[in-house]
Amino acid sequence: MYGIPIESKQFVSKANNLENQTVFVRRWANESPHECRVIQGDDLLVQDLQTKRYFHAQRNELEYVTTPEQVGTEVLYVLKEQGKATLSYRIRGISWSVQYELNILSDDCQHTFQAFAEIVNGTKQEYKIDRVEMLGGDVVIQRESGLKRRRSRSRSRSRSRSRSDTDDDAEEDEDFNSCTPTPGIESEGELGGLHLYSIDQPFVLLPKATLCLPFIDATMQISKCLGLSLQFTTYTQIRKLQRKYRIESMDKFLPGGLLTIREQGRLIGTTTLPEMSIGDKHTFNSGQDSDVSLNRQVKLISKERHSAVYSVHLTFKNVKSTPVKFEYEEIVDNDNVHFKVIPKGSDDQRSQIQVTANGIEIKNNTNNTLAANGGEQAYDTTFLQSFRSSRFDTVDRGCRVHWCHQTIITS
Repeated sequence: MYGIPIESKQFVSKANNLENQTVFVRRWANESPHECRVIQGDDLLVQDLQTKRYFHAQRNELEYVTTPEQVGTEVLYVLKEQGKATLSYRIRGISWSVQYELNILSDDCQHTFQAFAEIVNGTKQEYKIDRVEMLGGDVVIQRESGLKRRRSRSRSRSRSRSRSDTDDDAEEDEDFNSCTPTPGIESEGELGGLHLYSIDQPFVLLPKATLCLPFIDATMQISKCLGLSLQFTTYTQIRKLQRKYRIESMDKFLPGGLLTIREQGRLIGTTTLPEMSIGDKHTFNSGQDSDVSLNRQVKLISKERHSAVYSVHLTFKNVKSTPVKFEYEEIVDNDNVHFKVIPKGSDDQRSQIQVTANGIEIKNNTNNTLAANGGEQAYDTTFLQSFRSSRFDTVDRGCRVHWCHQTIITS
């Protein structure tokens, strides 16, 4: 609570709200219910008012004279002065999330991009909302125990009146009933490293319902290609390339949410979009393409105790009726390995292979296009690879031996 200084507050558990109340207990389906008085609400110890005997009842055996109160906690505030205050509290039953829809309309990635905010009321109450504020970003909430933390990517707060509130102001109800326009979401800028959004129009949030509203109108840059990422191995592989999409936000912050991808209106996949600031890029896969493949042939040229030479030949093939762009990455994933890559082949082939700190990349450019109807591209590389020196102890026939192991692998 804020707005008025608080002198004290008291929490009262309402878990034992049946104590000293009269209930009827039907223990068997073929017998009449017994009129009883609840002695202990937590374990339902009751007293039969006719026999004066005590027993424990089950909740599904109870018949109530009046509507029972809900189990919960009552908070009593003592304020230092009179005035208007705002009560703020956390509730798990109301939440919001972001849903994105990307529809690619043509091969040159003309597209539509839509964002929706989904406000979910998981409670059984109807809420009449005056104003909503929604926070997008990395919100960390630490529990009172301090041992566990629940991280949430979005939080919301609202000024609302539940249907059970005893408000006899007919004029306010009329305001809600006449609220026919769809509420709009406005960006309120940044607050403490988070992004703040608001709905300033009143609306009704029905029980067990989801309200979906248009959200951020962002300009996106979309590109797509086929690609594959593999770890360096010494055996032959035949793989299908993955359908890759690269998305960039040009002018808006995007909270994380579920992204649905369509090609010309047809659903082709879903993925989770992370939080993206302006200029951030995100690449994701949406499954393999059966018509574009990689044949990775590995041949052992020579091998000694601490070295080996491999020849690696990459052949990309496209059996589609249209040309496609592609990219490839091969990673040496070992902290104890030092390597050097030597591209082979023609000048044009060598220029397309980029050596990185972790392996090689064949980048997506105008040269990396596979022609239609069986078009192929071939590449050859040599990896000069050696294990960094490491010392370890081992015992052989009672003697301690110190090893310094080094291996050179060339492919």
